[in-house]
Amino acid sequence: MTDIERALVIGATGNIGRIAVELLRERGVHVRGLARDASGLPAGVEAVSADVHDLDALGAAAEGVDAVLLIWPSLTAEGADDVAARLRGRIVYVSAMSVRDDAPPERNGVWGQVEAAIRRHTGDWTFLRASGFATNALQWALAIRAGGPVRIPYPRAARSLIHERDIAESAVAAMTEPGHTGRAYVLTGPAAITQEDQVRTIGPAPVVAASREEARAEMLAWADPAFADGALDYWASLVDEPEPVADGVRELTGHPARPFAQWAADHAADFRPLSTPEVARRYADAFAKGRMERALPLYDPAAVRAAPLEGGGEVRGLDEILAHAARLTADLDIHGVTVHGPYVGADGFAVRFTFDQTRRSTGERSTLTKLSLLTVERGVITREDVHYFDPA
Repeated sequence: MTDIERALVIGATGNIGRIAVELLRERGVHVRGLARDASGLPAGVEAVSADVHDLDALGAAAEGVDAVLLIWPSLTAEGADDVAARLRGRIVYVSAMSVRDDAPPERNGVWGQVEAAIRRHTGDWTFLRASGFATNALQWALAIRAGGPVRIPYPRAARSLIHERDIAESAVAAMTEPGHTGRAYVLTGPAAITQEDQVRTIGPAPVVAASREEARAEMLAWADPAFADGALDYWASLVDEPEPVADGVRELTGHPARPFAQWAADHAADFRPLSTPEVARRYADAFAKGRMERALPLYDPAAVRAAPLEGGGEVRGLDEILAHAARLTADLDIHGVTVHGPYVGADGFAVRFTFDQTRRSTGERSTLTKLSLLTVERGVITREDVHYFDPA
C-alpha cells in the first residue's frame, strides 16, 4: 500500500539506498535513483549519475516526485542548505541517534546540521535517527578473511547496531505511508553487543585492542580531527554505558529490528576468503570505474608494496602509498583510464592500465602505461610490483 507514485532515492547504489529502491519498486512506485555512478541500478529505475551537490542535476531529478529519501554522502554539512532547497515532496532523511532536539545544530554534528537545513525549507519531513550501521563491521572483512587479528579500539564498547534492511524498510514506510510527517524516529538494533562479540559472531578471529593513538591516526586518513576525537570519546563511553536500544523499527515497519547475528549471517560471503580470480575481478572493476575506495580494501594493510620511486627503494603501508600517489599526480590531470585484464595466474594476477593525462604546469599531454603484478594470499593482495613505461 502506498500513497505516492514517484520517488527519488539519493544514494541509490549504497547499502541502504539499493534496498530502498527494490522495496519501492515492489510497492509499484516509479523510482529515480541518484548516485555518482548510477549505471548499476536495475532496469526500470530512472538512473541519474550525479553528485548530490550538482544542484542542476539534483533539481531536475527532484522535479515531479512525491517523496525523497536522502542519505547524506559526507562527514560535513557543507552545501546542505542548497541541497535541501531543491528537494520536493515528502523528505525522509537518514540521520543519527546522537542528534538532540534541545541542542543547537552546531552541537549535533553533520547529521543535526542537515536536519536543520531540511527544516528551513519544508515542514514535510521525517528523520530516521539511526544507531551505528552494522555494515561498518565490513571494515574488518580483510582481517577476518586473513585469519586475524582484528585490531579495534575499545573492544568492550557495546553498540546497538542496526541492519541496513531495517533502515531501508523504515524509510520506505515513512515515504509511502501517511502519518509520519514532522516525526523523528530512533532506529536501533534489538540489543547492544560489544565490538569483540561482533567479531566472534561473524567468525573465528582473534581481537586485539588498538590504542587510541593508533585508531586516531587511521581515522585521520578519512576524517577531520574533531570527528575522530568525538567518535573515539563516544566509543570509550560505551564500555561502561552501552548504546541505548529503541523500538523505532517496530513502530514504522510492524516487526522488531533484526539482531546482529542475522546481519552476520546475511553477510557471511563478505567475510569468506576470496579466490584469486575474484580478487582480480574486483580490483580491475574498481579501477575501471575510478573507485579506488573499492580497490584498497582488497589489500592486506600490512603488505609491502614495492614500486619504483624517484630515489629507488620501497613504499610501506597504505598511508605512504597514498602520499606517494598524491606526489606523482600533483601536477597531472587524468582524463581517462583504460583497463586491460586482469590476467589471472595461480597465486596472483596482472593488470595493465593506460592513462591519458595532461601536465598542468606545461599543458603537455601524454599517455602512460602502468603494469601491476599482484600477489594474492588467503584472499588478499600482499604485494604489488608496478612498472611504468611509454606505450609507444
